[in-house]
Amino acid sequence: MTLQGELSLPVSQALALFVKVIRKITKHLVDIQKASIGADIPLAPPTTISRVGADGGSVPMQWKPVETNVEDELNEAGDEATKALREKQGEMSNSLDLSK
Repeated sequence: MTLQGELSLPVSQALALFVKVIRKITKHLVDIQKASIGADIPLAPPTTISRVGADGGSVPMQWKPVETNVEDELNEAGDEATKALREKQGEMSNSLDLSK
């Protein structure tokens, strides 16, 4: 008896299900491998920078994360640009002579 007969599916559907299962297994194995590699890598110490102090010596500084992320800043700038463009378009449409 063939697999097609046992599952009562066309060959193409059985093959598609097989590919789907293989993809899920592969993804799971890759995730396990990534977790294993990640566990072996030591955590990096906090990055420090130094600047020149008043006495000419080096003064270490800690990096501080920014309060907003780049995506939020870009969205805000885009909103401002859109608002300015709409105001300009509104002024242009208000200046048109519609009495004809």
